Amino acid sequence: MSLPEAIKSAVYTAAHFSGLSGALAARYRGRGTIFALHSIVDDDEFHPDHTLRCPAGKLEWILRRLRQQRFDLVTFDEAIERLSTPVARPFVTFTFDDGFADNLTKALPGMEKFAAPFTVYVSTGMVTREIDAWWFGLAALIRSHDDVVIPGLGRFHCADAPSKQRAYVAIEAAVHKNFDLLPAIRATLADAGIQIRALVDSEALSEEQLRTLSAHPLVTIGGHTTTHPNLARTTPATARWEMAQNRAFLEQITGRPVNHNAYPFGHSGACGDREAEICRTLGFRTAVTTRSGMLFAEHRRHLHALPRICLTRDENPSTLHCKLNGLSRAFNSRLGHPVVAM
Repeated sequence: MSLPEAIKSAVYTAAHFSGLSGALAARYRGRGTIFALHSIVDDDEFHPDHTLRCPAGKLEWILRRLRQQRFDLVTFDEAIERLSTPVARPFVTFTFDDGFADNLTKALPGMEKFAAPFTVYVSTGMVTREIDAWWFGLAALIRSHDDVVIPGLGRFHCADAPSKQRAYVAIEAAVHKNFDLLPAIRATLADAGIQIRALVDSEALSEEQLRTLSAHPLVTIGGHTTTHPNLARTTPATARWEMAQNRAFLEQITGRPVNHNAYPFGHSGACGDREAEICRTLGFRTAVTTRSGMLFAEHRRHLHALPRICLTRDENPSTLHCKLNGLSRAFNSRLGHPVVAM
């Protein structure tokens, strides 16, 4: 667990046992939660990019706890319908980004065990192996080196597992603040002989796996652009092409309509009102961000800017309780407005 995650965990634990989370819940809980994940891995696997990886055992623990606490586990479409039904019980819907093969091989068995529907947002480039998944390359670089030097960022000494995870978090966070760092990272990966396409090939859904996943009654396939760019840094025409072509690609493979979309990266530096309007005019029913917050009735007017709550491998009873109570929104917004939009 990184220091920021440890601090948050401590805050959530204190809020849980002090009763503060319950006091804030009336304002921040909302009607339901969209949970966001990426990859599901074996419990004993080490990954520098641990922020993208949730152990299968942890996912099962979360699902069991939700069932015990009588949360309804619903499809994405039902979640949206429930925004108009104030008397409905609290609900949760699960989403997975990018298109990892382990969404089929490791996530699906756990979700089946608890009859939990989920949405998988798939980027075309994951399936075709053409995505510029610099984050895969960064994890491979950190895994294989005890010292990593990134021009413009400096040197990261990462000789053990915790320091490798801290280095990944620090470099990834720096990129999300300044995407102009990516050329230096790509050059560093090339100099180290890291082949991103091979990494993607070992992790991503194949066309056949995508068809199998899409045919399952618990699964909804959503769009996630063609090349997984920072849409806010593209032209309007490119942003439109990214979303439209990805949907056409997925519909051709699955034979099913793609009505939901997820913006790559999803934070305020990667998508905004322009992207939401493009998504709406393309005919997507909804789109999700990574802005942290719960679902409220007001989101019926912001269906292309829906917030999500990220789940991590470090969840415990207190962190999960506070995320379901909306404390993560209260914490991240410094007690700001509970309804998250663009």
